[in-house]
Amino acid sequence: TALDVTIQAQILRLMNELKEEFKTAIMFITHDLGVINQMADDVAVMYCGQVVEMAPVDYIFRPRSNYSHPYTEALLKSIPLLKGHQGDRLEAIPGAVPHPLALPRGCKFAPRCKYATAKCHEHEPDLVQVCPEQSVRCFYPEKGVRSSGE
Repeated sequence: TALDVTIQAQILRLMNELKEEFKTAIMFITHDLGVINQMADDVAVMYCGQVVEMAPVDYIFRPRSNYSHPYTEALLKSIPLLKGHQGDRLEAIPGAVPHPLALPRGCKFAPRCKYATAKCHEHEPDLVQVCPEQSVRCFYPEKGVRSSGE
């Protein structure tokens, strides 16, 4: 949102109150990771119009598993942290988002992914459940198994 921080906080607080009062859900579509962290119970991370990861907010921001989509990982490394050290450089996600009418073959994130293999460039992965709480659209979602150029 392009709101003043104080106004944004008031609106989000009101939305939370209404959610509780009416026992309903709210769907946020946003790039504001702070709002997501504050307001969401569950998160669907999207890239090029596809869900690439779904998990409870705790799994996204404070990963409890060894799995994640490389886009989620890169996205989180590209934002400043309040506890960050002055002078620490943020990681940029290489490349550019493809044009919607010229999407790459295979995994849509493969051209920008540091873990991509030939399989990623040729075949599109399914969204698969990697643990009871989390689904990832990646051939190599396990962080400890990833390496460049497999």
